[in-house]
Amino acid sequence: MKRYLIWLSLPVFGLLFVLAGLSQQSQPLISINKISILPAQTNTRILLESSAPLQNINSAYPKEFPSILVVELGKVQMPAAPAVPADGLQLIKDVKIQMTADLRALLFLTLKEAVPYRIFVEAKTTVIELTKIHRSGEELIAPETQQELSQTPRKSMALSDVEIADKDDRLDITARLGQKATINIFALDNPLRLVTDIYDAVFDKPTQTYPFGKFGVEKIKIGQFKTPPPYSITRLVLELKEPRLYAVSNSPKELTISFPGESSAVILPPAPAPQPPAKTDAGTEAKTTPPANPPPVVQPTVQAKEEKLKTKTIHDTQEKYSGELLSPRFKDADLRDVVLWLGERVGLNVMFDPNVRGTVTCSFVDVPWDQFLDLILRNNNQGRSLEGNVLRIAPLGALAEEERALQTLRDAKEQGGTLLTKTYTLSYAKAKDVLELIKNKKSPRGEVSPDERTNTIIVSDVAEKLDLIEKLIATLDTQTPQVQIETRIIEATTTFVRNQGIQWGSRGIVDPFYGNQTSLQFPNQVIVDGAMIPQGQITKGIGGPLGGYGVNLPAPAFNSVLGISLANILDTFRLDMAISALETYGNGRIVSSQRVTAQNNKEAYINQGRQIPVQTQANFTVTTQYVNAGLELRATPQITAEGTIIMTLDIQNNAADFANLVNGIPPITTQSARTTVMVPDGGTTVIGGIYRVEDAITRERVPFLYRIPLLGSLFKSFSKTTQNRELLIFITPRILK
Repeated sequence: MKRYLIWLSLPVFGLLFVLAGLSQQSQPLISINKISILPAQTNTRILLESSAPLQNINSAYPKEFPSILVVELGKVQMPAAPAVPADGLQLIKDVKIQMTADLRALLFLTLKEAVPYRIFVEAKTTVIELTKIHRSGEELIAPETQQELSQTPRKSMALSDVEIADKDDRLDITARLGQKATINIFALDNPLRLVTDIYDAVFDKPTQTYPFGKFGVEKIKIGQFKTPPPYSITRLVLELKEPRLYAVSNSPKELTISFPGESSAVILPPAPAPQPPAKTDAGTEAKTTPPANPPPVVQPTVQAKEEKLKTKTIHDTQEKYSGELLSPRFKDADLRDVVLWLGERVGLNVMFDPNVRGTVTCSFVDVPWDQFLDLILRNNNQGRSLEGNVLRIAPLGALAEEERALQTLRDAKEQGGTLLTKTYTLSYAKAKDVLELIKNKKSPRGEVSPDERTNTIIVSDVAEKLDLIEKLIATLDTQTPQVQIETRIIEATTTFVRNQGIQWGSRGIVDPFYGNQTSLQFPNQVIVDGAMIPQGQITKGIGGPLGGYGVNLPAPAFNSVLGISLANILDTFRLDMAISALETYGNGRIVSSQRVTAQNNKEAYINQGRQIPVQTQANFTVTTQYVNAGLELRATPQITAEGTIIMTLDIQNNAADFANLVNGIPPITTQSARTTVMVPDGGTTVIGGIYRVEDAITRERVPFLYRIPLLGSLFKSFSKTTQNRELLIFITPRILK
């Protein structure tokens, strides 16, 4: 029963599949009703008005035709190509439309030059916007942007953050804003830059630069370009490697500029069909595919990170084949007939050795003709030699014997040939240096000798070796590039000193002379003296009427002092006090600069300063040595193939300290740096930085008494010294053209 039901249901399922297929085929294609071109000052737009929004649009500049933009629109119905207006602001030279066999539409835009572009969809209108490259650096504002600026109230907004997101398939640059921004996008050349001006935005940081090197973006810069009035502009500059596709999303909270990867390729029409099969002289069929020139196919590029990790072949002995692709098919054909057919096919004259024999049975599809020839010859133990447009076929043994005979002939010519003598006067290289490189290239009979006085090399050898040596000398005797190296050493010093001190003393007398004696027998007279240091022996601070102070804690150094002396009418009680203080602030900067020019891979040395004589005595003999106290620079530049400069640097910045003499000889304060760095041509790098902070606090106080609350300040002094030193070394190399 179940089997019977299954057999009954099969026609029903088949009918459902047929109906589904018919319904799918019956869906109408999207039709593009109108194509129009709108030129403007900063960009040109191509508008595609369709019956429904277009999806899955691919676009690219083919490498073979860099000024043709190919846009794949999918399966659509297309109208005729629009006429290109003869407008001075126009970027487009020609517009063509091509339909493929599977109803895919290709839009070919021939431009005056390749420019950055973006594609976006607004309702049922697809916009292809071409951004014009301007040759001058003036500010350019599109008319629609000017109108929007005039209608929008002027209120600045803070650009809080810029995020650069390196995703797997695209680069997103997002500017965080508080409201929807008014923007203007244009392109500049030398180098190619895509500039986005964000109006009424304030970026409160210095100009930020981010090297990138992916998705066609070499460098990213953002900074404040203009401040009010009449409006502020924050400028985002993207330095591009080549014109390419970009996208812009301007939402109420943020502005995002995206650069997609090149993972999607434009699918172009297939190559023309192959010609009918040809007949060979042997009567066998050979299927060939003639070379075709289809529209270029845009291939995806590999990510920069993947390129770095790829294995690089340094030496490969495998032969590379680059001949025209063939699809031959033979069965038991004579080898000579096949080679004759191939010679006619590729336009070569063919000659056979009498001992060439063999047959060919093969079936190939799209194989280079030179690889096909090597395979059929190797299969029959035959070889080939190509001289000009003559192809010679012979057994491998015969060719090997012939090669040995030719080598014997070359050796005989070297041994018995006429020796020629030539002189080569060098312009840039030294004769003795070049001699070491070419002496291994001469024949056993040859001689090579230098003349250092005239910088000449004398060569005696056979003609074949002379040609090789002459080419080698011409390669080696080239001008050595020079590098100018500029060094700047900046030393900044900040000093702060604060001193506070106090001096005070007292004296009281109880004596019958003054009539204030005590009523006791003992003690009847009392003298309390807090000024026991005689006036002439005060070693610090200031003197006073009492001749000294009981608490003598003045500031170590001072430029301000206040003294107070108090006494009663009989001068039987006196109090003296002095407060001393000092505060000093100093700020200094020393800039040392040197500039020296050196040849590539040659050390340069420059010195500026003084030499300090240092005398030493040993065995009743006085020896004087001079020690450098100045700025010294030793630099060896190396120019790389990419135009950068690798430098080995040794910098000494020494100075004599005459404030701290030792036996009349000043010590040497040293600052040095030794390193190897790579710097772009004309770039600046910081190769060293030293930051030193010295803090010193000194307190003098009377034991125990300085702890008394409130009154403890009368029994202590305070001194603080802060010194900051900062050293930076800048290096700027420039290749002299």
